[in-house]
Amino acid sequence: MAKRPDLDALIVPKGSEPVPAAAAPTGMAGKGYAHTLSLRLTAEQYRRLRRFVADQEEKTGRRITHQSFIEAAIEERLDKLGG
Repeated sequence: MAKRPDLDALIVPKGSEPVPAAAAPTGMAGKGYAHTLSLRLTAEQYRRLRRFVADQEEKTGRRITHQSFIEAAIEERLDKLGG
């Protein structure tokens, strides 16, 4: 299969060095992400997440991404459990 030049910059082989901040996609620079996780949600869980984020954006006037919400939830849970 021929490589697609528009996607070549996004391909990171497993075990390679982390993406330099300058080459990271928008939003990743400065965070120093080293791992990517996938999260499977039911249709209802995803609807709840979308509704919650939209409601919070409406109330606060600030953009909230699903990523930032999930990161905050993980941090809060780990802090609560002493992790």
